[in-house]
This record gives sequence, structure tokens and C-alpha cells, in this order.
Amino acid sequence: MFFIILVILLVLIVLFFINHKSVISYDNAWVRLVQNKTVKDADKSYLFKEDAQLIIGGKKKIDFIKAKYDNMAVYSNTDYLNKFMLVFSGYPSVKVTFMEGYIVENNKLYYTYAYKSSYYTKLNNWMKINGVFQSKEVWVAKKNIKWSAFPYPTASDINWEKKAMIGSLS
Repeated sequence: MFFIILVILLVLIVLFFINHKSVISYDNAWVRLVQNKTVKDADKSYLFKEDAQLIIGGKKKIDFIKAKYDNMAVYSNTDYLNKFMLVFSGYPSVKVTFMEGYIVENNKLYYTYAYKSSYYTKLNNWMKINGVFQSKEVWVAKKNIKWSAFPYPTASDINWEKKAMIGSLS
């Protein structure tokens, strides 16, 4: 009887630890790293607010979503589609939300400028269903296009290897 109770107790303990994996959050470390900092030597002004929201050029707000590590974070950027990809230049009134990565290394701020190939495959498939490529740079939407089905990139689509320096944090 004692043995059966001991086995049941051990099984319950194992199940508890399997179901309650600890989740590490780097959000607070990221916020402390960038809050109230600006970027020197950048082509426009970059200011991180108290909550790590990023203000670019004094007006464009990019929202902090989550930190991947203590020096890497995901932000969301909602803007007109034609500003993100030249192939959509004919659609200046369509707004979309993209995910961007920001990285701090050696007190320098970098941003990611590409997504993984799996995202581009999803996007290309959607474009083939919803329009026609007239050339590599020109895509024309069908009349019955489903913008609501546009494949918005997620945080997991960010290609962290493709990065460009913005400037030094101060």
C-alpha cells in the first residue's frame, strides 16, 4: 500500500514539472537596456520611451512586443504596404502590420531587414492567388483580392541574421 502511494506521488510530481515548465522572460532586461535612450549617428532620430516603445523621426511609433533575449527584441510596425515592399507600390492605401527585430550589441543598435525564406514563400503563394506578376517589380491585384488573408509576418518569421546598424545608443 505504501509503495502504491509513493509511486502515485512520484508520478504526480513528474507530471507537475512537465506541465509547469518555467518560462524565461527577457522583457524587463530589454526595457532596462533601452529605456529613455537615443541613438547617435543615425539617419533620423531614434528614441526609446520608458516602456521601450520606439519613436522614429519624432513621430513614427513602433511598439515593443517581446524580448527574444536580453539584447534582442521584437517590435510591431504598422504602416502602408507600399512602404515595406516596392512590388506593392500601386497600393498606397493598404495598411499592414509587420514584425521587426532590434538588437543591441556593443552598445550599437541594429534592426533586422529580412524575414526567413518560409515567410517569403507564404507571401509569394498569397500573391499568386490574389494577383498577377507583370514583371519582377510589378504585381497587380485581382479585383476580388482578399487583403484580409494577407500573410502578416510573425515574430518567428524574423531573420535575425540579416541586420543593419542604426547607430550607437546613448
